[in-house]
Amino acid sequence: MKQRPNKPKVKKNIVLVLVVILLAVIGLATIGLLVWDYFFPTTISQPATQVELPVDEQQALAPAPVAPAPAPVAPGVGAPPGPAFAGDWRIGIITGSGSWSEEYQAALMMQERFGADRIVRSTYPANFGAETISNVLSLINQGARAIVFVQAVPGAIAAIQTARNLSGDDIFFFWGAPQEPPAEVAQHADIVMSSDYFSMGRAIIEQAHRMGATSFAHISFPRHLGMESVSYRRAGLMQTAAQFGMEWIELTAPDPMTEGVAIAQFFILENMPQWIAQFGQNTAFFHTSCDMPEPMITQIAFWGGLFPMQCHPGPLHALPAAFNISMQGREGDLNFAVSQLRSAIAAAGGSGRFSTWAMPVNTLLVEVGVMYSIEYLEGRVGRHDRAALSRIVQEVSTGMGGGGITLSNWPLGGGVSIDNFYLVLSDFIDF
Repeated sequence: MKQRPNKPKVKKNIVLVLVVILLAVIGLATIGLLVWDYFFPTTISQPATQVELPVDEQQALAPAPVAPAPAPVAPGVGAPPGPAFAGDWRIGIITGSGSWSEEYQAALMMQERFGADRIVRSTYPANFGAETISNVLSLINQGARAIVFVQAVPGAIAAIQTARNLSGDDIFFFWGAPQEPPAEVAQHADIVMSSDYFSMGRAIIEQAHRMGATSFAHISFPRHLGMESVSYRRAGLMQTAAQFGMEWIELTAPDPMTEGVAIAQFFILENMPQWIAQFGQNTAFFHTSCDMPEPMITQIAFWGGLFPMQCHPGPLHALPAAFNISMQGREGDLNFAVSQLRSAIAAAGGSGRFSTWAMPVNTLLVEVGVMYSIEYLEGRVGRHDRAALSRIVQEVSTGMGGGGITLSNWPLGGGVSIDNFYLVLSDFIDF
């Protein structure tokens, strides 16, 4: 007698398999939820245990209201007044750091002058790209309603865009010595100021010629040569050198941003004696990086050669450090710096071989940026008031005792210029 197939047993096995699969799916889902909650925790409001922040921190962290775009301003006419914070303003300053950074010392002086409750500071490292946005946002979170950025390193445009996305048009931006395309920077910052790269090409060669130079060595690296401002200055240098019959020497050095400041400075220390021996005592040397003047100056003082000016010129940048002049307690004192430099350079046998601008340009940019920001935040000037800016530049330069200043705008060609991008040119001082 044949046995019938055991169908109920098969059904039971199928049910068992389905149950196991279901349990496995539930288990995986539970694990997934736990993992998600671990990495993306859900914030649960608990009013009974909230901590009350101080009033000033609440104001610093609160989202700023979106302000309407300012009305267009005709060049030189003035602008609608600022937000009128009266005496309750706060300004953030971002600078480099280190012995070469005169803007760092200028920011310290502004903080000492107006108080740490009014001036908050931040610095960017040598490898500055990753921290530019966070530096700006940090100052805004501390209550700054105006940002003065000198030097405005790469990433400054993105920082403004990020800040405006978060705070609307509430923040005033004064950018000094920018390193991004000028037209793009001017579209985002309220006011931009820099050395006059167009006029500097001719002015530096003319100064080198007066010092007796028969050749000119231009030292840089690809990143800088790709900047519009450096490119324009280099073109002016080359053209004017040719007019004076100077030999043009192009030298490449390590980029301190990618190779490190120490390596770049050691390269200059090691190679300057060889370059001076190869190209001669009547060679004027110029480097495009602010990290390099100090080792270059020390080697020229010892081995010979000519030094017409730094990339960001002025008596306070690199020269005091190179000649072991302490500026402690005399920060920003131009008369003291010039007097000490004359004595130190003469003692080193370098008289007539060193010069720079009479006005420390980056110190000027920081102080002008702060003074304009104060007037804007107090409602006395608009975002871009040409007449007010010219007045402040003259007041600051006169107060510093650094000589005459010529102010112009970044030219675009065909008689057109960038109205809110200003160029500064100073007289030379010889040592």
